[in-house]
Amino acid sequence: MAAAILAGAALLFAPLADDLRDSATDLLMQAVPRTAETAPVLAVAVTGADLTSLGPWPWPRERLAEVVNRLSGAGAAAIALDLVLAEPAAGDPALERALMGEPSLVALLAGPAPPPPGFAVAQIGRPDLSDLPALPGVEPSALPNAVGALAVLPGRTMRQVPMLARLGTEDRLLPGLALGILARALGVETLLLREGQLQLGAHILPLPRDGMLRLDPPRDPVPVLSAGAVLRGETGEARGRIVLIGVTAPEEAPLRPSVLGPFTPSLLVQAEAAAQLAAGWVPLRPSGAAVGEALAALLLGLLSAAVVRRWPGPGLAAAVLLAVLWPLAALAALRMEALLIDPTLPAAGALLGGVAEAAAAARRLARERTRLLSRFAHRLPTGVAEQLLARPESERLRPELCRVAVVMTDLAGFSTTVRNHDPAAVVTVLNAYLSGVEAAVLAEGGTLERLIGDSVLAVFGAPLARADDDARALAAARAIDRFAEAFRRRPEAVAIGWGETRIGVAAGEVLAGEVGGSRLTWAVCGDAANVAARLQELGKTVGRRALVTGIEDPSLPPPIGRFALRGLTGEAEVRPLDRAGLGE
Repeated sequence: MAAAILAGAALLFAPLADDLRDSATDLLMQAVPRTAETAPVLAVAVTGADLTSLGPWPWPRERLAEVVNRLSGAGAAAIALDLVLAEPAAGDPALERALMGEPSLVALLAGPAPPPPGFAVAQIGRPDLSDLPALPGVEPSALPNAVGALAVLPGRTMRQVPMLARLGTEDRLLPGLALGILARALGVETLLLREGQLQLGAHILPLPRDGMLRLDPPRDPVPVLSAGAVLRGETGEARGRIVLIGVTAPEEAPLRPSVLGPFTPSLLVQAEAAAQLAAGWVPLRPSGAAVGEALAALLLGLLSAAVVRRWPGPGLAAAVLLAVLWPLAALAALRMEALLIDPTLPAAGALLGGVAEAAAAARRLARERTRLLSRFAHRLPTGVAEQLLARPESERLRPELCRVAVVMTDLAGFSTTVRNHDPAAVVTVLNAYLSGVEAAVLAEGGTLERLIGDSVLAVFGAPLARADDDARALAAARAIDRFAEAFRRRPEAVAIGWGETRIGVAAGEVLAGEVGGSRLTWAVCGDAANVAARLQELGKTVGRRALVTGIEDPSLPPPIGRFALRGLTGEAEVRPLDRAGLGE
């Protein structure tokens, strides 16, 4: 039930589930970074030190042109400005000329204007574009002749960059900055778009349905070179690389949380995205993943609950193991197949299913314990209730045929005592007497099956059997006899004419279980209980306090004969409980 609620909530509140999935995926990516060859990408950053030494931002466009020219002269494969240049400035022609002499592009943000001429996108077949980001247009650029690409970074936490977006009512397609600079480096003017695939010349990339590239941080990040170092002629790292130029100075660059770190400038996000696309690494969500993950959460939760129900302790450990294994499987899918599987929902389903079932089992056990203790735990020896509760619920008190030893006691002349003496005095003495008998039974591990007036019926071998139940029954009978003989010599017992205690001990098969209609109580039924009752009656006839049948024990004296017992067929071989003193 708990797993079903979780799975339903994940589908009903999909945005919240997506946020949790993305955060968990971030942790997986950061814990086990992607291993990749050194990417042909370089980030050139305007740092805080550059602003201190060369002047505040924004820099003159001529200086930016000089940075571009130096990188171009150093052999950069392509250059992208991750800078929004919306306002015209005096040095724009110089910067535009520098960019036109090299495969390059500039950043564009969303706005009302149509994009400048640049990339063409040829659609092969009829690819579904409905999930691509839709924007009305772009902001006007101060460099209208430079090729532009979209530099939008959506979300409170930067996890994605656009690969492809729709612009305007005619659904004109515009690549994102990272994809655009890769295309410029490859010399591609026309992007080929198929269903689920984007081709840049010979370079083929999977295209997510939403057109967004999920960032996956590498173990070795893109190298960063300061713009000041470029202006000083330190440009050796630029040869053959895709170069992105931007600002990282904290006082000028908007810093936002991202999968790369808590304070990340746009430049580093775009540079890592370009490196990821250059490596062809595009993580994808499988089709129908949300429904599949909700179903997995439900099934794992049901499995965990079933295992915990069957084996409570090991089952809960198994549920925890399932909850741990699922994120590992999600990590394997990401690292081996670039598949984005939710690491949390199915794991939470497994854990929740197991914990909920464990909690339900604990509640059931507490109720059963209360029921057990309230109904007849006082009739059980120490520890037996706990042993019963350790059994599966279906096996605790189920009816069963079992061999037991029964001890039955009866007080001679008790009816006369009741008629001839004050009831309060009789009850006081009776309670003290019964307490002693009960203590003798429980001390030997017997179960007090019932109290009937002055009589006690004790069972050895049910509801839990032991190998020495017969010996325990004999030991309990002897202890009862010793106690009873000592008790009737007490002054309060003598005062009301307390009689001797007759004891019958018999062994045999009985039916043990809960009986009683609407007032269930645990009881035994069968010949052994009846024989024990007849033996204590026979004791009066043969002049013995305690008689035994059905038990072979070296401590018992020889039989005193075979007797037909009232209500039973055949004869029973009967022994006294002891050679001298007891029963004589």
